[in-house]
Amino acid sequence: MKSIILSLSLLLPAAAQVPAADPAAGFCGRMAAQFAMKPAKQPSGKPAFEARALKGLGVALFGGSTMVGMQLRPPESGDIGNPARFADACQMTAGRLACAVSGPAVFEMTVGDHIARTVAEPGDMAEVSMAKNRIRCEAR
Repeated sequence: MKSIILSLSLLLPAAAQVPAADPAAGFCGRMAAQFAMKPAKQPSGKPAFEARALKGLGVALFGGSTMVGMQLRPPESGDIGNPARFADACQMTAGRLACAVSGPAVFEMTVGDHIARTVAEPGDMAEVSMAKNRIRCEAR
């Protein structure tokens, strides 16, 4: 019995650190849950979330830079539609990396050592971007 209580006490704090995904927030809500992103305002009123790639001491020590990678991949099964959309999904312009996400697909984002894959369901449309130290996901 003591081992069950100890196990639960170790699991609860870990579960509390990951915010629950709001199903109404779609793709961005699922991505936000993986990266502990916070809700952000968007003029259209659609869901948007933001996070900083480096925080506090990391910015002071590393000058506000970190490795970020983004890629849109075909889903593991089912119809992929036009395969060219995966090659052209992410573009770098004026110091801003942006990916147009449309499901069905798998969006992969790497920030430092953290790799997260978020499934874009059929009908999901979003833009994920990185500019300076800010990662943003906006529903489209």
